[in-house]
Amino acid sequence: MNNMAMLKAHHAESQSNPDVDLVVKYLDRVWNQKRFAELSVYLDDDYIDHSMPHVSVRNKDGLLLYLHELTRTVSHTTEIVGLTTLGELVICHIRISVSAVCMTDEVSGRAEVFYGYRTFRMCNGKIAEHWEII
Repeated sequence: MNNMAMLKAHHAESQSNPDVDLVVKYLDRVWNQKRFAELSVYLDDDYIDHSMPHVSVRNKDGLLLYLHELTRTVSHTTEIVGLTTLGELVICHIRISVSAVCMTDEVSGRAEVFYGYRTFRMCNGKIAEHWEII
């Protein structure tokens, strides 16, 4: 069962909450499928990412740079294992599988698995802010 189907099977609210649907699609299409050109579909123009390394630009441009660099060095997949909403927040309990990428772009070693939370503040149908605890 794919990430979207699993979430909808366990959380009926995703079928009636456009903010939840947007976050689920964002994690799948941008983070898992690496469709970085779609960032503007999901992120507000004034997007702020509070989870970026302290030396990074914390807006859409900084996130794009981070995603390109991350993809060069690791293979990663994010799976939503739980989800809730609180007002304008969508809070996802996530499972991330990460493997190092060789210089030949082949995955080396076994995947490490991490659990954590991603919190998204929604505004006008887009993601305005993001926090992460891994």
